[in-house]
Amino acid sequence: MSSSNAGIREVRVWDFPTRLFHWTLAVLIVVAWLTGEEEGAAAIHRFAGEAIAGLIVFRVIWGFVGGEHARFSDFAAGPRLISGHVKNVLSGKPERHLGHNPLGGVAVFLLLIVTALVVATGLFSGDEGFAGPFAGMWGLELSELHEGLFRVLQALVVIHLIGVAVESALTKDRLTPAMVTGRKKRRADEAGADAREAPAIVLLAAALVGFATSALLMSLPASQVSNGDDAHQEEMEHEDED
Repeated sequence: MSSSNAGIREVRVWDFPTRLFHWTLAVLIVVAWLTGEEEGAAAIHRFAGEAIAGLIVFRVIWGFVGGEHARFSDFAAGPRLISGHVKNVLSGKPERHLGHNPLGGVAVFLLLIVTALVVATGLFSGDEGFAGPFAGMWGLELSELHEGLFRVLQALVVIHLIGVAVESALTKDRLTPAMVTGRKKRRADEAGADAREAPAIVLLAAALVGFATSALLMSLPASQVSNGDDAHQEEMEHEDED
């Protein structure tokens, strides 16, 4: 914990793996967004999704064994805490939190769950002869569900950004810079100590599992899924041959 002028000190909150996950996920979601309906960008879209899959696996593991404020147990809040925080926000006087506040914790869980569902349905989606590795397996072709869930994810991202802006303004806590530097500023009379970090061996294990997940998915061949028009065309060609 480092001290500075006027009784203001900086407290280490977010460990590097958590920050790297956050910004890498943000970039990959934007890439997936821009390539989702771009002609000729299906491979980029697929690989972005499979990279996100590894990130999600890593973050779930990190949520149990990672740094102090990265752990799910640090920000999982019950209905009473969440409703109390909402009331404080509406009154214009929300309390300051070193890690995620109760609403921020809800946002993390929702974003992780919906992102995981988007990725999972993407693996079973296909169109125009290029598809996720599992498209058509067990008769599943989930393109419409995949697209619908991505719209939900887009809405959640917008709500999350608005929430960060509102909380930052009301609490005078610079939440976005904190996710870059890993530190938050606190007055000398405010509670808060540097977050405990996870052992390097734990980080290595979580990173390897996440990387292996993405590498495995990327190594699988794309399914060759024909759309309805292609199937109809093939049927017509067979009839002509007969």
